[in-house]
Amino acid sequence: MKNKAIIKNVGLFLVILFFIASIILIKNVDNLDEMWNFNYARCMANGLVPYKDFSIIVGPFFPMICTIFLKIFGQEMLVTRVLAIILDTTILFIIYKVMSELKIKEFIKYLVLILFAIIMKPYFTIDYNWLNLLILIFIIKLEIRQANLLKDIEQKSLLKLNIKQDLIIGLLAGISIVTKQTTGVLISICVIGYKIIEIRKKQDIIEFIKMAVTRLIGCIIPVLIMVLYLIYNGALNSYVDYCILGISTFSNKISYIQRLIKNDNILIKILSFLPIINIVSFIMYIKNKDKNLLILFCYSIVNLAVSYPIADESHFVVAIVPTVISLGYLINKLKINFKIEIWLKYFLRSIMCIVSVSCILYFGVNIRSKNLNTELEHFKYLPMSEKNIENIKEITNYIESQNENVYILDATAALYMIPIDRYNKNYDMFNKGNLGSKGEERTNKKFKK
Repeated sequence: MKNKAIIKNVGLFLVILFFIASIILIKNVDNLDEMWNFNYARCMANGLVPYKDFSIIVGPFFPMICTIFLKIFGQEMLVTRVLAIILDTTILFIIYKVMSELKIKEFIKYLVLILFAIIMKPYFTIDYNWLNLLILIFIIKLEIRQANLLKDIEQKSLLKLNIKQDLIIGLLAGISIVTKQTTGVLISICVIGYKIIEIRKKQDIIEFIKMAVTRLIGCIIPVLIMVLYLIYNGALNSYVDYCILGISTFSNKISYIQRLIKNDNILIKILSFLPIINIVSFIMYIKNKDKNLLILFCYSIVNLAVSYPIADESHFVVAIVPTVISLGYLINKLKINFKIEIWLKYFLRSIMCIVSVSCILYFGVNIRSKNLNTELEHFKYLPMSEKNIENIKEITNYIESQNENVYILDATAALYMIPIDRYNKNYDMFNKGNLGSKGEERTNKKFKK
């Protein structure tokens, strides 16, 4: 029975992996977020210190991880694409495992995975928001497992200290802070404090404090390591300037209503109303005292912050994940004919396998028609049109032929600077909000000189 479960899990992981790989590997080099994230890791691999030597407005953990692989396998974007495949595959697989912890019916789990595959397909990439999503899903999995263990021993409250489990959950929350400080802090606040809702008597207060302190200690460890790293490299003040004080200069906003509720994509439009389901989850928790609903409600609300202030599709598909799991959990409570369940399970499983194999075949056919770059450094073996390659070569040749430094004051600067191994702090990500607290003022002074 155990071997059968292992084979099933490995099979599902591979089905997801092949599907995502066929999408990511065939993409043209035109995603700015992908370029910027690769460039962060490339800069660190070349010995540059984040914040001090290059512009970045999130924690250093994500590029640090990527840097390790770039140093081992070479500084090519192909390496980070392989990491993206592993990251995104693991996310969908852990979502499946979370639903297994919730004892959701198999066909509902497959429906949820298919839904995510459809809405996430255009946005699979290497990104700190996706890493934070993986961390959050792991936390939810551990929380639900802990709740189920308490249920097995007839513990009516979630307030029961488990030092090892609570410390691990705290560590994961701390890693989310050093990955992306804004959503990471919200995740950590939730991790430490959400169980206050469960307090009913004096003993609960004591147990809550013990759990909160244990989780807080876990949170502090990764943050402390990051602070020591920044102090050692003389980058702490720069971190505060770019990642904390500089946030106030970020003015890029996309309206949730205009971009999502009024979206032309009918699936995105429908899902944009789904956060309402979180209210239903909380009401059901109050009514039935189902601890799983409390966990899903709290983390769903926290993760929706990913879509603020930029409520576009790429942020939304990350933000909506715990909410969709909540919907699956609520649907699971409905009674469905057993024979229909079995039929749906095998039908959907077959569909997933067929689509995965079809994607591999599609990739094999289409990659032959793509022009793979073999000339530009760091973009080797990735699909790029000949026209785009020639355009980049023309501009990079001009840059290298000049006696003075040439700057490209545009969001696409990395596309031209990466192949010639150059980095110009602030100029290569010339976006408002990425220049630090006094970035615009400093830049204007430099321009005047």
